Amino acid sequence: MAIRQGNRQSRAEGAGAQNAHSHDTSFDLLIARPLLRKFVLRPNIVAVPAQSYGGRLPNILLTRPHAQARHFADALIAQGVQPDQITIDPIMKIAPVETACDISACTGLIITSANALSYLPVALRGSRLPCYCVGDSTSQAARALGLNAYHLADTARDLCEALPKVCQEGPLLHLRGTHTTLNMAEHFRSTPLPVENVVVYEQIALPLQAETHESLRRSSPVILPIFSARSAKLLGKLALDWRPHWAVALSPAIAALCQEAGFGQITTAAQPNRQAMVAVITPLMDVKSG
Repeated sequence: MAIRQGNRQSRAEGAGAQNAHSHDTSFDLLIARPLLRKFVLRPNIVAVPAQSYGGRLPNILLTRPHAQARHFADALIAQGVQPDQITIDPIMKIAPVETACDISACTGLIITSANALSYLPVALRGSRLPCYCVGDSTSQAARALGLNAYHLADTARDLCEALPKVCQEGPLLHLRGTHTTLNMAEHFRSTPLPVENVVVYEQIALPLQAETHESLRRSSPVILPIFSARSAKLLGKLALDWRPHWAVALSPAIAALCQEAGFGQITTAAQPNRQAMVAVITPLMDVKSG
């Protein structure tokens, strides 16, 4: 059995990090049309015929950037979800943005997404600068890069409330993407704490594969874990009827966007993290496959 995946391989891993988000047609994989199975590259994977399952299986569609989708798929599989119930078809990819910023006067960093750490300026690596993070996993990744990282909150808005209590001097640099739910520099503009935005990556929209569109047009429900406002907005712009499908949202703000998109069922994770998302999804799979 294998995780299903479209014809594009949106991220190469390891030493080729700078080209991590480009499409690589050399890894095109065979699509098993009866269940629209899109197989991910793995050693010794064998396609299992659809007939062997005795019926249509529930499907989870992961539209995160490819590497993040694979990590989440692994977490689902660890909790008993079958790999062939998972489709990976990213609706966006993360790419670096060339930017020049003066870090000489910087007293600390704000990191609200682990994506920013992938493109951390070289001068900041190992600098031991204070780094105020959203999410424990992001904090751990920042420490691994030699920053003095603090897990300050689980959402960007909560971080804004907590930050003035632990930091009174700036300027702080918010390393972020082109799309964000909260403009930190604008939020702190009228406060004593100076914050500057530094865009280090962009979230480039990708079209979903034709096979994914076909699957979503069927009446069988598909579960979509949605981790960002950007993803929710991109999905909402598609000419698809989302009423048969189930959105699992990372936060209430993302759930509101899913409601605007027209999802028939929406569940919000108890906490805005990967573990809470997995905890929501695995019982849904038990119900749907029972």
